[in-house]
Amino acid sequence: MKCPECNCTDTKVTDTRVFPDHTSIRRRRKCPQCGYRFSTMEIYCKTELTVIKRSGREEEFNSDKIELSLRKAIRIDEHSEDKIEKIMQNISQNIYAHYPKKISTEMIGQLVMAELKQMDSIAYLRFASIYKNFHEAYEFEQEFKNLEN
Repeated sequence: MKCPECNCTDTKVTDTRVFPDHTSIRRRRKCPQCGYRFSTMEIYCKTELTVIKRSGREEEFNSDKIELSLRKAIRIDEHSEDKIEKIMQNISQNIYAHYPKKISTEMIGQLVMAELKQMDSIAYLRFASIYKNFHEAYEFEQEFKNLEN
């Protein structure tokens, strides 16, 4: 696994934890070159899951796209990796439990927003502004009011 800080490819696993449902593993890693510590997730993926895009086009499910969106939405701090891991685990479990063959990008977006709404309201608003394609300030205001309810 490549170090996200210095791109060294020789990182070492310092701790491994299996989640209670036995569908994912969290690994803590340390880079021997720069000393940076980070976490990785190993999640069972069914490759036959298809995502239906808004255009109607279909493609194979790729959880990396969700993780990238989360990284853009969540403020990077000492707890951000744990937040991202927890959200990714919850979303993956939900998708595979309820949508074993096909899922729309709209449903994925709603699942992400539901997780963010519970965990980080600012990240929720950041994600919602892109997902819902806000163009005006009043749209932020309306979403903020919905968040308070």
